[in-house]
Amino acid sequence: MKVFYASGTVGDAYVILCKLYRVAKKEKILVRHHTFWKSLEPTIREIYGLLPNISVEFLKDKPSDVKICGAFCFPGKETERDRYNLEPEYYPEFESEDMERFDLPEDYITLQTVSGIKEDRKLGPEMVDEITKGSKYPVISVGKNGSNTSIKEVISIIKGSRHFYGPQGFLSFVATSHKVHSTVYMKASGDKGAVERRIGAIEEWNKYLIRENKP
Repeated sequence: MKVFYASGTVGDAYVILCKLYRVAKKEKILVRHHTFWKSLEPTIREIYGLLPNISVEFLKDKPSDVKICGAFCFPGKETERDRYNLEPEYYPEFESEDMERFDLPEDYITLQTVSGIKEDRKLGPEMVDEITKGSKYPVISVGKNGSNTSIKEVISIIKGSRHFYGPQGFLSFVATSHKVHSTVYMKASGDKGAVERRIGAIEEWNKYLIRENKP
């Protein structure tokens, strides 16, 4: 079994999953993942669980070995490429879920109002009102303020939407990786750089991105 070292938060885990996708489609692998936020471990495990061949161990300390980064543009990308020889899958396909219980309309948009470990990326009431009133389609709320859904279900909901609106973060990566045009709001100080290292770094995702700088 191949072993890969990784670190980061929920959004990082999704990007890492895209990097491991083609390997995990062919063989079983183990990801040894470190995160400073223990509360995120169940969600990170669920993300890796989107591919049945991946098992996860959480490390107490940051790995000293070469690790896989949750970005596509970063200083160590050549080291990562040479060490692991990975070819990312930018448009992953996961096992579909039965979505009948949600009774979704044929056409709709998805909206995430809050993201971030500390829920520090929020769309204010005026912005939410502008999005909902400006849409000719029904609005489905996803994320922490949405329904009690699994990661697989959230991905299926976003995948079926006409447009995604939300702060920079994990669900914006899900949207662009499923070819859903996405208006991504950059709220926190490091958001612009985070977007450029992930969505903006590859044309496959960047072409579905609409950037919005909002205080």
